[in-house]
Amino acid sequence: MLEEAMKGKQLIHKTQIDRKVNLTFEALEHQMDVFKGLIMMAYPGYHGLGAWEPIRFLLEDPIDDHQDVLDHTKCSLWIVSKELQPPKLFKDYFGANEKSKFVAKIQTRGSGAPQREPVVDGETHKAMLKFYHAKQEEQKELEADNEDQFMNSAWADTRQMKAQMHGTG
Repeated sequence: MLEEAMKGKQLIHKTQIDRKVNLTFEALEHQMDVFKGLIMMAYPGYHGLGAWEPIRFLLEDPIDDHQDVLDHTKCSLWIVSKELQPPKLFKDYFGANEKSKFVAKIQTRGSGAPQREPVVDGETHKAMLKFYHAKQEEQKELEADNEDQFMNSAWADTRQMKAQMHGTG
């Protein structure tokens, strides 16, 4: 069981990209069939397997028809508000810097660029507005309270010590 689990993990591991190995639906379906057989041997008829187990959800919800999969001839890939055209390579658009990270979105052809995601969510935005409004109100109060009446007081006079020394104060 562990050997087959490791094979399944290796099938979807990120090192497959470096080896330029494509992941196909047939390979995924074959591995899912292997997993289903292993689970059926360990838990005949899923008896004793908890309803909360993720493997149960995966095995009971078959993905026989791939209707939700987009056809590559009818789709376009968008990265940084640029539509990538099929004959060009990724490095033609962004260079060969492998340390850059991009968010890619798939749209149907002709539908335009995908909608941008907001930088902050709604609740955070409301909290920020509330905070900055309170700061603005506080600043208004401080400006209204900025009186210079104390400047006429004796203790605020910068020449007071000199006047005392000369005896003129």
